Amino acid sequence: GSSISTNSSSTSKVTTVKLSNYFTKRDQDASYDESKATKISLSGSSAKASSSGAEVSGSTVTITKAGTYILSGSSENVQIIVKVKKKDKVQLVLNGVRMTGTDAAIVVENADKTFITLAKGSKNTISDSAHHKNTKYDAAIYSKDDLTFNGSGSLTVEGNYGNAIESNDDLRISGGTYTIKGYKNALSANDAINIKAATMNLTATYDAIHADNDKNTSLGNFYIHSGKITIHAGDDGIHASNTAFIDGGTIKVEKSEEALEGKTVTINGGDLDLTANDDGINVADGSSSEKTPGQATAGVSLTITGGKIKINAQGDGLDSNGDLTISGGEVYVDGPTNGGNGALDYDGNGTITGGTVVMVGSNGMAMGFGSNSKQASILANVSGSAGDKVTITDSSGKEILSYTAAKNFQSVLASSAAIKDGESYTITVNGQSTTATASLTIQNGNGMGGGPGVR
Repeated sequence: GSSISTNSSSTSKVTTVKLSNYFTKRDQDASYDESKATKISLSGSSAKASSSGAEVSGSTVTITKAGTYILSGSSENVQIIVKVKKKDKVQLVLNGVRMTGTDAAIVVENADKTFITLAKGSKNTISDSAHHKNTKYDAAIYSKDDLTFNGSGSLTVEGNYGNAIESNDDLRISGGTYTIKGYKNALSANDAINIKAATMNLTATYDAIHADNDKNTSLGNFYIHSGKITIHAGDDGIHASNTAFIDGGTIKVEKSEEALEGKTVTINGGDLDLTANDDGINVADGSSSEKTPGQATAGVSLTITGGKIKINAQGDGLDSNGDLTISGGEVYVDGPTNGGNGALDYDGNGTITGGTVVMVGSNGMAMGFGSNSKQASILANVSGSAGDKVTITDSSGKEILSYTAAKNFQSVLASSAAIKDGESYTITVNGQSTTATASLTIQNGNGMGGGPGVR
């Protein structure tokens, strides 16, 4: 569980997060004593081990004792199985390994926790085949227990049967450079996926990052502290069945159906560039079957307190089936070009109290922020094309905001600290100007629903 305390000061990071809730000291410590470690050298369809803690039988290496094991060499169909006591920890150091095979290359059957450390300067590659004999272990690296990756080397993983890397418990990554391709998901865990200080390029047919737990609704969480992630996903870029918490880092979703999805999504920092065929950020309770359209789902929320977020979505830009709150950060949305979706969509309360927002999109479903807002916005029917610059000026002609649209639009929603309730602003696109009055409540641009605002 994560403890989050909110400061009353108006710093950009409203929420302070304890890193120790997401990573232990050991998760972040990639050191090892080579002189005390067991060496496992891979060669062809077999391996040699320097001590009895690693038992070699044919193509199977079984690790039976807690400790550090350094792996090197190339193998075909060698499987490393970690099977130690329930309270034991194992560190596998990958120091220049190339493992290919029909089934999973590394399997953790029993351990308290397994650390996979990428040795400094090392390049490592692991892949399985599309034809697993053991279909239970449906990943190239498969763990029944907690699994942590750290170190400063590089690792390429290809999961050709199912997921590339899978943990039945927590999956933590606190360093290293990764290229990961999953036939299903790239990274998959039942309890949590926590990332810091890693560089990752993820490709998946389904979700690039998949944290999902259908038995325990408090699990299925995603957290990122720092690092750089690039994503190409056939389905969700990042999917959490419970909470997705973005505290920092750079995330670029270049292809997805929905770029970021969770029951609650909190963005506290970082730099996000999200491209989606459907919704950019979608918050919904996947476990609740009946969804009454337009009615808010309890416990579902999207909260933005900081960071820089850029969204290009064919569906809704920001979509909350519950509440939506923006108190800081920068949010830029190129929303849908079809009228059945909007740049902004929420079913509960949509509140803005701080931050900078510019959203362009179609006007059929255009929404603004609701009555609890403390920062004023403007919403107007203004049309433009891809590449057009939207400029917002105050009554004295001073420019307050500008944004260059990535695609055609008919509606503009904007809010910033400089936009004051009841004052008049001019939105200019291609020499065409529209005047709008700022308000704390603007439900939509067609003057229906909530409030004053658009003439």
